[in-house]
Amino acid sequence: MIKFLTDENIAASLIKAIRKRGYDVKDIKEERLFGIEDNKILKIASKENRIVLTHDKDFANLLNFPLTSHKGVMLLRFVNQSPNNAISHFMSLLDSKLKDKFKNRLVIISEDFVKIV
Repeated sequence: MIKFLTDENIAASLIKAIRKRGYDVKDIKEERLFGIEDNKILKIASKENRIVLTHDKDFANLLNFPLTSHKGVMLLRFVNQSPNNAISHFMSLLDSKLKDKFKNRLVIISEDFVKIV
């Protein structure tokens, strides 16, 4: 099963919804790692075989964070950033067959598309 590491910008309600589906989620806020550098987040995620879930588009920079440097990044880029909208779209994605392609990839998710690099 997929394990996640959520960046501090991910809403607690989305984390709760993911956990309710049975997924293992480690939250940066719960770990009291506020303000931690992006590369340290990726190191923690890699060490624990977790996919980073974030709204921070810096993680999409493949020059700074090549695919070989992490276990996966999922970037939420919704126009409507409300937790309810994020929950709706993200949970639909977790219910799809695309979830088998998340590991070791950059996945960009919006209301209109899912791009897997």
